[in-house]
Amino acid sequence: MKKIVWLNKSNGQLCVTIPKNSGIKEGDLVSVEKEKIKRIVYSSTTGDLFNYGQLQLLENANKLGELHICGVLSDEAVKSYRGKPIANLKERSAIISSLRCVDMIMSQNSLDPTENLKKIHSQFKDSKIILIYGSNWKTIPGGTKFIKQIDGEIIQLDSYEKLLPEKVVRQILKIYSGDDKK
Repeated sequence: MKKIVWLNKSNGQLCVTIPKNSGIKEGDLVSVEKEKIKRIVYSSTTGDLFNYGQLQLLENANKLGELHICGVLSDEAVKSYRGKPIANLKERSAIISSLRCVDMIMSQNSLDPTENLKKIHSQFKDSKIILIYGSNWKTIPGGTKFIKQIDGEIIQLDSYEKLLPEKVVRQILKIYSGDDKK
């Protein structure tokens, strides 16, 4: 079981939440071993109009390492390449952070994830970082130079073609314009 440490703002202590059905009970001894994480998977998403295709990519990314971190693009980062998102960063982050296949989220302030990759690498110097993109990206928007520099890996996973964002938007427009009834 992978759990992320969080800050309890009321008392300043670091905490880990363990699900009730985990088999761990009050008084049990648990071990936190950061050094056992050898492969960190980093993916990024807008998370806007979240759908099955996005879920498939995140689930497949999660299988490639011990820790899956997902960068959720800030509103400004999304605007920089495709226009204003429908849901704001807080709303989109809430969806992505609730997924079982994502262990941790980070706000990603640019389409290029290098800033976040550097932060991760500074915390996990002995871990290999695997940068994930969907196959729908013909040109990878960033992170490749840093990943190569630290001997990481870049993997493009198959995108679920039926639900690519541009296809979803076209279908929504078609439905609401009445063109789908013709």
